[in-house]
This record gives sequence, C-alpha cells and structure tokens, in this order.
Amino acid sequence: MSDPIDDWTSRLQDMTGEKDSGTEDARRFVKDLYTAAQVEQDRTRAQAEFEREE
Repeated sequence: MSDPIDDWTSRLQDMTGEKDSGTEDARRFVKDLYTAAQVEQDRTRAQAEFEREE
C-alpha cells in the first residue's frame, strides 16, 4: 500500500507546478492537512457516538 502523504504531495506538486522545488514544504503541508483531517474525523465520530449513547 502506498503512503497517502506521498501520493497527495505528488498531486499537490503537479497542481502547483512545483515538482522539483519545495518538496519538503509541500510534504509538510500535506502532512499537517492530513493530520487535521484525521483529528476532525475523530471528533465527529466521538460526537456521533456520544449522541447515540444518550
């Protein structure tokens, strides 16, 4: 299975035309965005579970 961070970093670089430069910046941005999305998804799941238990 491929690393989603690498896949999304490559897609971001393709969209911005920054294929050769800024690789670490793009990877850091994608990783931060991915982490934020995971946190939000966890929060949403926890809220839904809480509401089911009530």
